[in-house]
Amino acid sequence: MNNITHNTRKPLRMVLAAAAVFAAFAAGAHADDVLNVHVKYGDLNVGTQAGATVLYQRIRQAADQVCGKADVRDLAGAARVQACTGQAIAAAVAAVGVPTLTAVYDAKTGVNPNRINVAAR
Repeated sequence: MNNITHNTRKPLRMVLAAAAVFAAFAAGAHADDVLNVHVKYGDLNVGTQAGATVLYQRIRQAADQVCGKADVRDLAGAARVQACTGQAIAAAVAAVGVPTLTAVYDAKTGVNPNRINVAAR
């Protein structure tokens, strides 16, 4: 198990648990109804594109479990689910804090990170 995996496993669980609480309150559920999903990635090398992509897929699946699915005829419900899922994924990616995972997230979501170019003059 690499240091990145060992040191970030707990924060990732906490982030997804927080997303579950958010989803429960957004849906009006009781605290007893909150779903907690643990994402394991000790088997992945998240420093590689392939490993980061697999972890992103696992995070996405966990967010779908935590936030649920909305009836397509319920636009407000669909918006809540989409917001919950987006926040859960973004928070989990940030909690892991690995550049390759962030790059996969940016590519999947169309996010263009701000860049600062420094030139010696």
